[in-house]
Amino acid sequence: MKTHLKMLVVDDNADLRHNLAQQFAAEDFDVDTAVDGTDALKKIGEDNYDIVLLDLKMPGMDGMEVLREIKRTAKNPHVIMLTAVADVATAQECVKLGAKDYVSKPYDPEDLLHIVIKVLGS
Repeated sequence: MKTHLKMLVVDDNADLRHNLAQQFAAEDFDVDTAVDGTDALKKIGEDNYDIVLLDLKMPGMDGMEVLREIKRTAKNPHVIMLTAVADVATAQECVKLGAKDYVSKPYDPEDLLHIVIKVLGS
């Protein structure tokens, strides 16, 4: 039986969540989605994810707050930040907090797939 890697896609943009879920499901990932940080933390508390694609700018709890909470949990999935804000200082802060990578939107789907594979292999 083939084991699927579990991914959580967290973004307040429904179209982007759907597109990412479809892209990675086609690559044999078991993909869940979350509409915001609170929803993401609830799902992370209930399940084990190998990787989380996490939007930085969301209403309510932003991606940095979610990243801090994820890193406090024992499950500790790999996290890749996704953002429309290409800011070096913010990227450095995310990596310092434990994010494995920082990807600017719009992103190239193939590039993102390669980054996910690289992070999972690390």
